[in-house]
Amino acid sequence: MYLPHNASKRRQREAQNARDNRAEIVKALSTGEVSRRELMRWGIFTATGALANINGLSPFASSAYAQTEDTGVPISPTFGVMPFSQPLKRLDLQEPIPLTPILRGGEIDVAFPAGSGELAGRRMSYHTDYLMSGRQMYGNPLNGRGPLEGRPPGAYFAHQRWAEFLPQKGYVMSLVPTAPSWGFHPDLPKQNANQVWTFCKGRNTEATTKPPLIKVRYGEPVLFRHYNGLPEDHAQNGGFGSNSQATHNHNAHNASASDGASNAHFFPGQFYDYHWSTTLARADTINKNMTDRRASGPDGNGGLVHVKGDYRELQSSLWFHDHRFFYTAENVYKGHLGAINYYSGPDRGNEVLNDGVNKRLPSGSLLDWGNIDFDVNLVISDGGTDEDGQYFFDIFDTDGFLGDLMLVNFAYKPFMEVLPRKYRFRLLNACMSRFIRLQLRTAFGDAVPMTVIATDGNLVPRPFDVNLLDTQGVAERFDIVVDFSNFAVGQTINMTNLITHTSGRGPKGQVGYRMADSGRSGDPATGSLLQFRIVDQVESVDVPGVTHYASQPDLSKVPGRLTDQIQVVEPTRVRLIELRRGQENPIDPATGDCNPSCLRREIYPWSMRVNGDILGGFNANHISALIPKPGEVEHWVLRNPSGGWDHPVHLHFEEGITIDRGGKPTSRSERLARKDVWRLGEIGEVRIQVQFGEYGGAYVSHCHNTVHEDSAMIMRFDILTDPNNPYSSRTHSAVMPTPNPTPEGVTYTTPEFLPEGNPFDPKFEPFPIIPPLP
Repeated sequence: MYLPHNASKRRQREAQNARDNRAEIVKALSTGEVSRRELMRWGIFTATGALANINGLSPFASSAYAQTEDTGVPISPTFGVMPFSQPLKRLDLQEPIPLTPILRGGEIDVAFPAGSGELAGRRMSYHTDYLMSGRQMYGNPLNGRGPLEGRPPGAYFAHQRWAEFLPQKGYVMSLVPTAPSWGFHPDLPKQNANQVWTFCKGRNTEATTKPPLIKVRYGEPVLFRHYNGLPEDHAQNGGFGSNSQATHNHNAHNASASDGASNAHFFPGQFYDYHWSTTLARADTINKNMTDRRASGPDGNGGLVHVKGDYRELQSSLWFHDHRFFYTAENVYKGHLGAINYYSGPDRGNEVLNDGVNKRLPSGSLLDWGNIDFDVNLVISDGGTDEDGQYFFDIFDTDGFLGDLMLVNFAYKPFMEVLPRKYRFRLLNACMSRFIRLQLRTAFGDAVPMTVIATDGNLVPRPFDVNLLDTQGVAERFDIVVDFSNFAVGQTINMTNLITHTSGRGPKGQVGYRMADSGRSGDPATGSLLQFRIVDQVESVDVPGVTHYASQPDLSKVPGRLTDQIQVVEPTRVRLIELRRGQENPIDPATGDCNPSCLRREIYPWSMRVNGDILGGFNANHISALIPKPGEVEHWVLRNPSGGWDHPVHLHFEEGITIDRGGKPTSRSERLARKDVWRLGEIGEVRIQVQFGEYGGAYVSHCHNTVHEDSAMIMRFDILTDPNNPYSSRTHSAVMPTPNPTPEGVTYTTPEFLPEGNPFDPKFEPFPIIPPLP
């Protein structure tokens, strides 16, 4: 719709006023001054948890000038900054710290180097020592309130299989506010204090200007120590975000205490020790004698460290991010995220070593393993700013948050210089709600082929070429190889997003690359977001000071077979998991009461329901699905029964094999592929095969549109271990209690089962009748 210039300005001003008014309520919510229930009572939120259509709060409310943009908020100003005017920032590589085993009574601890000032890593949380008359020695050094470690006390949050997978290296990092000189581009406004929170190395007080990268190898377990260096005053948050945090390693095969999503968040001044065990799935059933050379990690000297488990389940491209229940979107958007590359015998990160196991994928060769000269992490996200250029987040649109500034590695539309050779790119959709679909185009408009080698960090059996990637939901990853050898020095290639949105509910459609780049798509986040420039030399990232030249031979390979297919088998049970709009039955019809606790359950706009349960909104104390025995195979039907929105569903802890889409076609990149995030589509479903093992405890599955997740589209499932397995935790052969963290310490609550998800309940149906979608 065309509007006169003064009307357009008025429209922008009205929308900006609405955004400013909402920002005040966001801050009040984040600091606990008001609750969602109070906002509903005042008429600001509807009964479904969505923002009421009130003029002065909603940009979509009736006025003389209607809405502003398709995204619902004013366009972020760019202050004349042109795209592709800053170089791509490679992620901030973290350096591992060697750990030394030490005996303490009957326990094995791991000591940091002398003089580091770090307490030794322990199987049991220091919270346990704090409760056992160690309050002065193990109290929070920031304020003396509560323990110094936020990990809950006792056996349930002790690190499982600690001695078997004893950490050999440690990473110490702090989540803190960025420096006052930091911005998304050198010529964009610097961000105010506490607008952005990101990581720094060690226990420093000033964050880096880019997300971190951690390199991990199979056979070398890691202790990740995360310090919470955020302001103690939760009102000092720049208007959004929680100063209590939790870190999820997405989607490593870790025990529940180190999964980061068991309601175990922690507070300023505390640290939390996460045990990233590098356990290869099926370690208790396959290759137990470690004779398969493919199930391995690099030893650092050209050889291999053999590990137990199934080589077909090796992982590669992972990431970590906040998982504080009900604040995940705000905290991840604010900067609590980073990349993790897992290296194995087949995926060595060394493109010249030829030992019959290594696939020699593009990477480099200056290091024994983990070369990243030609193996590049690209963290793609969307951001939005206010009229002053300050980072902004709006929780009121519970359909999802959409930014209009496309960021790569937290930088606005950068460029990257590349040699005319093969590169591997690890593509992560790190948006909060936005789907993306990527294509490479030359300056002449020619599509550039991409070879897909991995989905969600899992190598595909056979690589394949595409000119257009599948749509990526939030948290989905593609590893691709791009061969630039056919291009001359001086040529450019753009990476372009072709998916449009009009709301955070899901993608509206796809446009051609010319329309995407022209600004006529209706969505400012379509178009080119990264430019590759072919050059004749680049400096090494792996060994600074070394220069790579275009004249050097490219010895990397993309072999015709990367791994073997895992077969689909008959399941022990089937579960129907529906992702629904609204909470149709907040009151238990049997008792006429809230079930089980009104204070922890409010009316939310989204829900996940297992085998027809009616409970709806998420409660960390509800067990929606119980897996009673490790090794059993289950089939899950993940279903979106409605139109008008889409959901990318994430499964924690285990990968799943994509079986089918309920009669609808599957693309080549998802057919029988191992994944941990699945896009459902409107009125769509995906059937997956999953097999749980090795660790027990509480995990979650949820929509990875993080705004939907924070609005209760999340469910808890528990895994029981085998008490007869000498390696397994006997503690977790029973259901674990739910932690309730506070700055003063953690208490526990006994969880409640939903009968529809409990195989021990007589009402449980292992093979429910699943009606077809319309």
